[in-house]
Amino acid sequence: MKKIIYLLVFLFVCSGGFAQRNKKEVIYLKNGTVLKGQQTPVDDDKVAVQSGKNLWVFNYSEIDTITSNRMSQAYENKNAAYFLKTSVGILAGSSNNSKPTPFSFDASFNYRVLPKWYLGVGTGIDFLDESYLPVFGNLEFHFRESRFTPFIGLQAGYLVPLDDEVYSGGGVYYDYMPWSSSYYYNPVALESKGGLMVNPSFGFVSQLNPNLGLMLAFGYRYHELNFKGDNHYQLDREYNRLSIRLGILFN
Repeated sequence: MKKIIYLLVFLFVCSGGFAQRNKKEVIYLKNGTVLKGQQTPVDDDKVAVQSGKNLWVFNYSEIDTITSNRMSQAYENKNAAYFLKTSVGILAGSSNNSKPTPFSFDASFNYRVLPKWYLGVGTGIDFLDESYLPVFGNLEFHFRESRFTPFIGLQAGYLVPLDDEVYSGGGVYYDYMPWSSSYYYNPVALESKGGLMVNPSFGFVSQLNPNLGLMLAFGYRYHELNFKGDNHYQLDREYNRLSIRLGILFN
């Protein structure tokens, strides 16, 4: 699990490096020409300037001044009143669990209802011992409207089962019928009813540009799973997990 956590953090930190490239430079030539773009040194005597779709190469002796104007840290784009977020992650639990780090995917559409406040709805898929379709509401507060901002969020909803039935015996349940059984083991067919789920979280958003960003979040995931069988048999299970998610935001 540590390798997965390190990978998610590494990918998010790398996004900061991409964001740093979002700057404009103004190149003043001695002949009076002014170019706006990004300059890259070619060797000790030459520099390449990318201006729009054009690439220019100049000698340093031809350049009078180069000024840099980094992209504004503010992203208060009044037209970007919403964002679509897709994320993948793990639900880390005890190593004694049959699936200590099940995979999870979700997508949500979020609308700005107040400055810095976003409300949305979403769905996805969780690969627990069985597969579930989470349907949830999403509430987020972004502390700053800037290129990089921390945020807190809350997801709450219901896990809809995708498997028809599971089998239980001796406190263990399966999404298939075991091949062997004995006098001491008599699996019981159960129907999954799903259950409630709540996931408070905190994290960070890093904008690569005004229309695209990356998100890294950590949270606490609580969910219930309910199963019913014949003769009024019922099985209720509760899960407490650490959620770690890496996502992409589209404005």
